[in-house]
Amino acid sequence: MSSNLLEIRDLTIDFHTDEGLVRAVDNLSLSIRPAEVMGLVGESGSGKSVTAKTIMRLAPDNAVIQHPSQITLNHQGQDVNVLKLRGRDLRLVRGNAVSMIFQEPMASFAPAIRISDQIIQTMQIHLGYSKDQARRAGIELFDRVGIVDPAKRFDQYVFELSGGMRQRAMIAMALSTKPKLLIADEPTTALDVTIQAQVLDLMMELREQMGMAMLFITHDLGVVSKIADNVTVMQRGKVVEVGSAERVLFQPQHPYTRRLLDALPHLEDLPEAPKHTPEPLVSVKDLSISYSTFGKGRKTELFTAVKNVSLDLPEGQIIGLVGESGSGKTSLGKAMLGAAPISSGTVKYHNTEKKVTFGVGKPVKRKHLARTAQLVFQDPYSSLNPRMTVRDIIAEPLEAMRLTKSREETDQQVIEVAKRCHIEVEHLRRFPHAFSGGQRQRISIARALVCKPKFIVADESVAALDVSIQAEILNLLKELKEELGLTILFISHDLSVIANLCDWVCVMRHGELVEQGSVRQIFLNPQQAYTQKLISSIPLLDAKDNRPHRSPELPRMPA
Repeated sequence: MSSNLLEIRDLTIDFHTDEGLVRAVDNLSLSIRPAEVMGLVGESGSGKSVTAKTIMRLAPDNAVIQHPSQITLNHQGQDVNVLKLRGRDLRLVRGNAVSMIFQEPMASFAPAIRISDQIIQTMQIHLGYSKDQARRAGIELFDRVGIVDPAKRFDQYVFELSGGMRQRAMIAMALSTKPKLLIADEPTTALDVTIQAQVLDLMMELREQMGMAMLFITHDLGVVSKIADNVTVMQRGKVVEVGSAERVLFQPQHPYTRRLLDALPHLEDLPEAPKHTPEPLVSVKDLSISYSTFGKGRKTELFTAVKNVSLDLPEGQIIGLVGESGSGKTSLGKAMLGAAPISSGTVKYHNTEKKVTFGVGKPVKRKHLARTAQLVFQDPYSSLNPRMTVRDIIAEPLEAMRLTKSREETDQQVIEVAKRCHIEVEHLRRFPHAFSGGQRQRISIARALVCKPKFIVADESVAALDVSIQAEILNLLKELKEELGLTILFISHDLSVIANLCDWVCVMRHGELVEQGSVRQIFLNPQQAYTQKLISSIPLLDAKDNRPHRSPELPRMPA
């Protein structure tokens, strides 16, 4: 193994379930050389994340690693059998040799401990830094991953950060120990395109400076084309194709790889602007949103997330809301559902069974609003009750609002929406922890759709999905719009998805609405410099490649 940093041979992983043993990874072999970036791609549930966690010895308790599985890591010039490590030896390898960026940052930080304390302790243990050294280095990392006001954010708790900022903090923590191998499990999923480009540049810079290798797990093939030397494609636990990034992405051999590439959204043939703009379903007027936060000395400070926004959402249209993390997108979407503290302005619903208007001095009538509007959350891990089955999670809105008369009627509607969201009926008895991130997001979407609302706020609802499942969900949203006249506020940092899904686009920055227009206008003729920057940062799949370092192509897998 002298030339390889990591070598996996014949890895087979089964899971104990109520239905017996289920195979998650089937005879996988993979190798990574020092300073190599290996892209690992495949649909949700293909075994990518469990492979990564097994390298870190973080596989779930119900996982069974079958003989003759072998994971060998070259650490300090010695070949180490990772599967036999115990206690202190395992702790030394984690962090020093291998570090991991997890898919769900909310589950990666201790919620009751400040982020600074967690990162400082990690650097003290693995790098021998003093507390002051670790603090300075941590704040510098926060700055390098694009966190605004890094010294202040460094001392906050994870729940005080937006989804994108949590992911940046997770990336900073993983990089803080200067590992030889960085396992990145969907590291840029929650990041907007400009910060994504900044973080990827940082990773590549560290790779050049430290000789750091990466196992980069993602469903974004545009990102893979920019950073990966070689690509491994997994389907249903098996490796179906391996090769250089150029060969796999532009001359794929396996039908499954070709299907993944065919599902990619493109920026060609953008739709024309609607000739007649429908009447608005939702009107936002002079809306501002403020939150109380803790400043220095734990004094209460007022943070304004949304500043004086006015916006009409046309009925039966899909409106894209874009902007960097922390720009106020999620706060604005929640305000339309009466779930954010409105400090000024109003939200008004038109053409509904019962008129709904709320704002300062006008409290929201939640029972009326819940029949009209629903939310698909950004983070399915924290939005699904871990003690409820999938059936009960999807049925909850129906039962809470008494929309069905019997359990049989409830079950019928649950099964119907589950099938539409590509959830297997037999999976309705399982709990959320049994599913991958993409599968959990489909459960969240089904829960929002089950009561047949007129308006949905979809907050990064396809960010955790691989491209083929993402395409299915986007097509489902389009079908629902046409069949039900559904109005959707689609919040996303993925501009290529916005371009292919939406009728209208609104751009936010620092809490303000800076530009809005049709898809063609925003993408082909943006007026604001900020919008132009966003468009230019989209990581499209491009055969042109000027990266300085390329690893030799790996042997091809049979088609």
